Amino acid sequence: MEPPAPPAPPVPPVPQYGEYAPAGYVPPRPAPGYEAAAAAAQPYGTQPYPAQPGARPRKTWDLVLSIILLVLGFFGMLLGVGYGVAFTDPDLLDQALQQQGYGGFSGDAGAAPAILIVSHVLLYLIVLGVTIPMLIRRRVAFWVPLGAGVLAAIIFWTTLVSVLLSDPAFTSQVM
Repeated sequence: MEPPAPPAPPVPPVPQYGEYAPAGYVPPRPAPGYEAAAAAAQPYGTQPYPAQPGARPRKTWDLVLSIILLVLGFFGMLLGVGYGVAFTDPDLLDQALQQQGYGGFSGDAGAAPAILIVSHVLLYLIVLGVTIPMLIRRRVAFWVPLGAGVLAAIIFWTTLVSVLLSDPAFTSQVM
């Protein structure tokens, strides 16, 4: 028969908060009004942890405006691609000008379709690649899609006017 197992050593009591602190130690207190400021800075329903040092506050207006401009930019890109595809068909341009009361289109669109399609798609992809990381880092980003929209409009109207002015019959009717 085996000898009985020795009894387990007694478990020491759980120490109270600050019991092992050196004599005379006083824990630091937060600055006056810290709890109220930390609670006011947090949106409703979030944990009341203080913000990390150097963290930027979220600007809701910038997030909303940036998303609206990105959506509008997407439809602008589709419009630019649509016009680029339309410029590849001279008969379509001819019919469009005849419906407006002009003699028709006898010029050449040249590289205009490729310029419109490539510039609008690349510009939108660049805007997405710049705006989304800026929004994640909580930086003001609405100006990126806004500026790209202005640039896309300049490219669009310059290309459209150059195609129309390439037709000698159209320019003689306009002048």
